[in-house]
Amino acid sequence: MVVQGVEELQRRVQDGWRLTRDRKGFKMRGPGGRWERVSRDLEVVAAELYETQRSERGGRARGCEGLLKEKERQCLEGLERCSNTYIPLALKSLRLIIELGWLAKGDVKGLPALPKEARDALMTYVMPKARRLSSEIVKTLKEYEGFNDDDLTEALRTPSYEPASRSQP
Repeated sequence: MVVQGVEELQRRVQDGWRLTRDRKGFKMRGPGGRWERVSRDLEVVAAELYETQRSERGGRARGCEGLLKEKERQCLEGLERCSNTYIPLALKSLRLIIELGWLAKGDVKGLPALPKEARDALMTYVMPKARRLSSEIVKTLKEYEGFNDDDLTEALRTPSYEPASRSQP
């Protein structure tokens, strides 16, 4: 026999029938040990009742729910930490791209000029990608909630070394 209606399914669960899941869907075992299949149309309702029964029994479902909530809390804490460090990381990346441009142009005081082949390779292949990446970083930072334009100005202004074109004699 197949359980066809929602009311019948709920009544049987209240009467002590246990839901189980197998490869074909759900089936129910009555107090007398008799098995009956649950209609495919009732799978959503049966799944909810099945999870309720599992958590009521105190078996794996309750332990899993607690574990899932703990993992969710840990992930949210990690996400919060990452979002707090996103802006500084993006600003540092932008700063490195700018310094790469100075290095490619030979504008770094105290460093010998790059060999022509290396400079040409940097200017031809790396710098166009670096420019695109820097514009994407700036655009993303400006869209980021809580971003301050002064942070961008400060990151772009403070060199980690002195460019040759900006040095004082």
